[in-house]
Amino acid sequence: MNIVKNIADAVVRRVSQALPPLNNAVVEKTFPAREPYQPTPPVNVDMFPEKLTQSFLQPVTFHAHSIYRLKDVYVTWNGGVMRNFRLFLPSLVHDYYAETFQDTLLLRQWVGEKVNVATDCVAICHNQWSVENYYHWMADTLPRLLVLRELHPNMMLELPQPIPPKELPSYIKATASALGFNRYAPVNPQQIMRAACVVVPELTATPIKQNPELIRQVRAELLSAYGPAPAPATRRIFAARSASGARRIINEPEVDAVLEEFGFEKVYFERITFSEQIQLMHETTILLGVHGAGMTNMFFLQPGAKVLELLDKDYQVHCYYWLASCFNLPYYLIPCQGTNPEHTSHSDIQVDIVLLRKVIEMAVA
Repeated sequence: MNIVKNIADAVVRRVSQALPPLNNAVVEKTFPAREPYQPTPPVNVDMFPEKLTQSFLQPVTFHAHSIYRLKDVYVTWNGGVMRNFRLFLPSLVHDYYAETFQDTLLLRQWVGEKVNVATDCVAICHNQWSVENYYHWMADTLPRLLVLRELHPNMMLELPQPIPPKELPSYIKATASALGFNRYAPVNPQQIMRAACVVVPELTATPIKQNPELIRQVRAELLSAYGPAPAPATRRIFAARSASGARRIINEPEVDAVLEEFGFEKVYFERITFSEQIQLMHETTILLGVHGAGMTNMFFLQPGAKVLELLDKDYQVHCYYWLASCFNLPYYLIPCQGTNPEHTSHSDIQVDIVLLRKVIEMAVA
C-alpha cells in the first residue's frame, strides 16, 4: 500500500510542480505598503551585548497586500486554495508551504469528502499557521477580517473545524463575531470545500509581524465587544505553559520561588475561558511568560502594563516584542539558555535566576 501511495505522490508532485501557480484571480482591491517603522527597543536593551539585541533594533518593513476573488476552486481546512494541480500561492503562509500541498492531497478534489458551497461567496482568512494557533489567529487572521470587511461585511467564512472530540477553540467565533462575521462554513481536516466563489485577503504584514494600525483596531474592537469590568491593573501574572508542551522551563521550581517572592500568580490560560482571560489581563500590571501563545493576551492589557518575555537567546523570533511595541507596552527581554540548539523554536529553556530577579526588580521599580 505504501509503495502505491509513494508512486501516486511522486506523480502528483511532478505534475503539480511542472504547472504554473493558479493565477486567474481577480484583484478586488490593493492596499499600498505601509511605511517602515522602528519598534521601541526593549527597556533593558542596555543589559545585553549588541550581538544579542541587534535583531530587536531593525525596522519593520511592509508589502502591498490585495483582496482576490476566484471562481470554482477547492479549499482545504487550513486555507489552501487550489484547482486541479495548481495552488493559489497567496492563500499560503509562505510559498514554501506549497510542498505540503503536493502528493495525493491534491487528489482530494476528486475523491475526498466534500463541503459544497454553491450559492454564497466564502472568505478564506486563515492559513496553515493560524488554523490552530492563538497568536496567528489574533495577529494574522483578524487584521485580514478588518480588510475584508471594507468590501464584504459579514461574508461567510471558512472555519477550521477540528475532528471530534476536539472542539473549535471558543476564541475563533468570539473574535470573528466581534468584527461582524457570523456566517460560517466549517471544514475539517478530512474534508475539502468546493466553492463557486472565494475571496482571499492577503496577510497584512509579513508572517509573525503585525500592521500597527490594524492590530490596534482589532484590540479596540475586541475590548468594545467583550469589555472587561472596570478594575485597577495591579496583578502580576506568569503565563505558565503546560508541562506536556514545548518550551518548558527545566528549572521551574527555582523560577516559581522567585515569582512567588514578587507576588506573581501562575496562570494556565488554556484552563480559563476567553472572556476570563480578557478580564484577567485588564487587571494585570505585569505579564511575564515564556515565548508562546499565552503572551498573545497582551492584547487586553491596560496602557502602561509591562511585558516580560523569557526567550531562548538563540531564537530570534520577536513577534511578542513587535506586538508589545504596537500597543506601546514597555517590553523587557529575559534571554534564556536553550537545551536543544537544533530546535530552538521548541527547545526547553534554562532560566538565569539572577538575571530573572534583576529584570523583575527593574520592572517593578
